[in-house]
Amino acid sequence: MKTFPAFWHRLVHGLLILLVLLSTSKVQAAQLDPPRTSERWAQVKLRGQLIVGVKTDYPPFGQLNAAGQPEGFEHDLAQDIAKRLGVGLIKVSVTGANRLQKLEDGSIDMVLATTGDTEDRRKIVTMIEPNYYSSGVTLFMAPDQNINDWAETRGKKVCATQGSYFNRVMAQRYLLELQMFNSARDAKLAVKDKRCIGYLFDNTAIQGDLRLPEWAGYKAPLPPVLTTPWAIAIARRERGTDFERVLGDAVADWHRTGFAIEREKAWGLPPSKFLADAHALWTRRDPAGHSLCQRDAAGQWPSICRNPVFLSSADATGLRRLGLWVKEHTGMDLTLIYDDYDRQRFLLGLATTLLLMLLCVSASLGLGVLGALVSEAKLWGISRAMRMASVVGRMTPPLLVMYLVLFGFGSMLMASYGLSVSPFAVVVGCLSYYTGSSVMTALLFAADVQRQTRAEFRLRTSNVREVIAMSSGHVTAALVNVSKATMMASAVAVPELLSAVTTIMTDNGNVTLMMNVLLLTFLILIFATFRLLGAIEKKLLRGIP
Repeated sequence: MKTFPAFWHRLVHGLLILLVLLSTSKVQAAQLDPPRTSERWAQVKLRGQLIVGVKTDYPPFGQLNAAGQPEGFEHDLAQDIAKRLGVGLIKVSVTGANRLQKLEDGSIDMVLATTGDTEDRRKIVTMIEPNYYSSGVTLFMAPDQNINDWAETRGKKVCATQGSYFNRVMAQRYLLELQMFNSARDAKLAVKDKRCIGYLFDNTAIQGDLRLPEWAGYKAPLPPVLTTPWAIAIARRERGTDFERVLGDAVADWHRTGFAIEREKAWGLPPSKFLADAHALWTRRDPAGHSLCQRDAAGQWPSICRNPVFLSSADATGLRRLGLWVKEHTGMDLTLIYDDYDRQRFLLGLATTLLLMLLCVSASLGLGVLGALVSEAKLWGISRAMRMASVVGRMTPPLLVMYLVLFGFGSMLMASYGLSVSPFAVVVGCLSYYTGSSVMTALLFAADVQRQTRAEFRLRTSNVREVIAMSSGHVTAALVNVSKATMMASAVAVPELLSAVTTIMTDNGNVTLMMNVLLLTFLILIFATFRLLGAIEKKLLRGIP
């Protein structure tokens, strides 16, 4: 018996040592050398010109105007940087294929050309933090389409171009029926011919299409998903230099002052959630009134102000550091610990599941008791109809009923009256109907048993507790089962726990780990539900023989 406390003492001691090591790693990370002097920046100042690679084929980010002059959203950003550096600006047209090659061979000083910030690119160039914009996947739709949420696309036919990296992910996430085309032009014509509800593609490219006269009235109302942030790129050897720092300060100032948002508006782009979130973050202040996003003594941005994809445990604090440390030392990628967005999705899914459980259990019990009381009341044809409804409820799969109500009756309501049906309400109603029918059957069976010894017995509000006591095992089992069945809600795009975990797995590829997290979480939830129902049962039935 003495070894048990000793074990816990050693465990706590070891955890304290681990926390000390983790905390000191941040101090050590701060003891970095000051930025090196950039040879490239020295050349820029000597030449008096900043050479920037920009796009001219991607409106409105980069395009040629009627006079053949390059202009666009990113061109305005490049001009602002040159102004800050006190030099002139030379624009060099680049493409997605040659922009980084021109940077590495020294033809240009920097790239500002819709360049996604990815781990592979960081191996060959220096990506400036913070990111200045982002792109994602959306739907290009005809004017008469009434789809305003991704959940409404589930099971629909969608046009796509072959080879797009997001095709498979989006098809799996929303059960899309993808109709493939060789070119964007063919896919958009298919949308025009009503062969699909929309064209799945990059939202920034679609915004350029929407500016063309031939697509007047067409729209892209869905918020971008699978977003990838964009970054200014400079040569790899410039990492850790004063050139990198001054460019990062410029981007930070765009977010603080709202300059990027102002330019976005000037070019007719729809409001970007990325820029709105960045502006809110970079203008936040700590309790002392200091800017939350300011460089430390080593010139590094705080971890909360950086792209979380590229952080290490040495860069982070709190839960983020713990999650990253676990990933680095065990390989377990628990993004729901160190990634704020994934953690919010997981907690929202958990909260939605808990609310579904609470409503379904309460409504199932209420419907079951009410149905049993009405059936026992012998109200002409009403009691018989109630029993028939109970049989239909028990015999019909609840998922089938959800589809019939949501996509059958719901589609009729939308077409006739423009009214939409809440998937959450449909799930609660269908699962409660299914389980309430089972509860009702159990109560009626208990009442029949009572009549074997008391022929005059009828279920009434005065003896409901007595009947529930006789059927408590069956009732409790039915209510526990409906708690498990709440996972069906993901089939109709309700963002409950299964849906949240599936989204996290899709984005990060940590399938095995997140499935185990899901299993463990549901085991805890079901065990807690069982114990809670048992406690409620004992309290309600106290004093009944």
